[in-house]
Amino acid sequence: MNKADARSNFEEFVASNLNTLVRIARSLTGDADAADDLTQLALEKAYRSWAKVMLLSDPLAYVRRILVNSAYDSWRRKKRFRELFGAKSDAADLPAQSRWGNPELSFDASAQLDELLRPLTERERAVITLRFLVDLSEAATADELGIAVGTVKSTTARALNRMRSANPLKIGA
Repeated sequence: MNKADARSNFEEFVASNLNTLVRIARSLTGDADAADDLTQLALEKAYRSWAKVMLLSDPLAYVRRILVNSAYDSWRRKKRFRELFGAKSDAADLPAQSRWGNPELSFDASAQLDELLRPLTERERAVITLRFLVDLSEAATADELGIAVGTVKSTTARALNRMRSANPLKIGA
């Protein structure tokens, strides 16, 4: 396949998966602008090796993995910055409301999703995003994150408990 065909294939991939990727990035970052930046970064990385990526059985899974890894990199950079300069936590900087890349999601519902995910750690946010927003199985989530299935299960349980305790009226016990 030549470069023009690969580019055309990539453009089709982006057209059919952009909203999904932005929604995942939005869940990971808690911020619409950061989600756009994260999505663009992941797509740039995927495009560099698209001739190989498009031959995979599930290119979307590969790009999701790039998205999650890029989010982890961003979190590590922010954490190091806070450690070096004593800056406040990013949790306070997260916007209270968003659209989550889904035009059918009401403004109030998207604000509630942001509020529910705000207290989670980076790994918890990634696991909850892949398990419930992307609707991956525990095994698929473990594979995408490069962790054990048991870790996915325990992280999911911890995240749901943290979400329940932070928002007792919004999540049933």
